[in-house]
Amino acid sequence: MRVIDTRLDGKQAAAWSRKRNRRVLNVAMKYAVRRRILRTNPLPKGKESTAAVKTTNAVDKRSLPNPEQAAEILDWIRCRPRGGERLHAFFAALYYCGPRPEEAVAMRVEDVSLPDPDADDRWCELLIHTALRVTHRTARPRQPEHATDEVAE
Repeated sequence: MRVIDTRLDGKQAAAWSRKRNRRVLNVAMKYAVRRRILRTNPLPKGKESTAAVKTTNAVDKRSLPNPEQAAEILDWIRCRPRGGERLHAFFAALYYCGPRPEEAVAMRVEDVSLPDPDADDRWCELLIHTALRVTHRTARPRQPEHATDEVAE
């Protein structure tokens, strides 16, 4: 079992990789039992088999840009020749306000209420819209204007 928990260089694999590898191996063993290649599944069962595999969805704060790095990145984006100002607004909204990307795309100028420049508090108000989901039923391809329903003979 140690082999599936290690990388090719001998170091321990990430928790998600270990979990996925164990699942794949367990599915293969169950298939071998069904095909009567093996009598029983030799993999350990119960909590002890997955006790070492702990995962978390928390973001490591060390991987996030600090305010100076974010300002540099946003300045670089703003200087791009094609769409730099639009992308600057998008990424600045993501960094400073924290909406999901689809919510940032749906934001309009009239949805933002900024404080006065001489105000003591520097808080603003944002109106966040729920993103619309496009399904295969609502998305229709556009037909060329010259297209008709008539069949050519």
